[in-house]
Amino acid sequence: MLYMVELEFEHKSREIEWLAWYDAHIDELFSFPGVSSAQQFKCLAPYPSPYLAIYSVPGPEYFDSEGYRQKGGRASSGEWRPLMTNWHRNLHRGLDLVPEVSADQVLLVTEVEPSSPSLKGLSLTWLDNVGLDQTIGRRGIAVSTAASADDIWVRSVGAVRAYKPLRPWRVPTVKRAT
Repeated sequence: MLYMVELEFEHKSREIEWLAWYDAHIDELFSFPGVSSAQQFKCLAPYPSPYLAIYSVPGPEYFDSEGYRQKGGRASSGEWRPLMTNWHRNLHRGLDLVPEVSADQVLLVTEVEPSSPSLKGLSLTWLDNVGLDQTIGRRGIAVSTAASADDIWVRSVGAVRAYKPLRPWRVPTVKRAT
């Protein structure tokens, strides 16, 4: 399942420091069983929640685990919490692993129904929301070349958002607690 966290970070002068904290936060989540891959993104066009982090988790039970309760969620963001707004956490069924998006690619995301003419020709994987905030019912995602992202955005009349990766796709590299 994919755990998707979307938010706005309102203090642009501290963005580099915040992104470094977020990297360390992902390492914290990797330190106990549950998260098997993760990647961070930023939307290429203006969007109310332009930052996106996606994590692979085993299922809804992950959020009841001792590790997540101690190191994850809104309560784990410390001094950064007031600077992160328009925050949405959604759990989606449809993929087991975060798709790997390289530096020359983008992640395409849409909530437009798959039958929409604006999505014609796009091969999207459809994800169904199964928990947490449930601010998104169903969404489609795909990995594409960065070169074709503008064409897709124009062709879809803005119905598809393109996200650039902020960090490489990651898997746990630290020894996990048991």
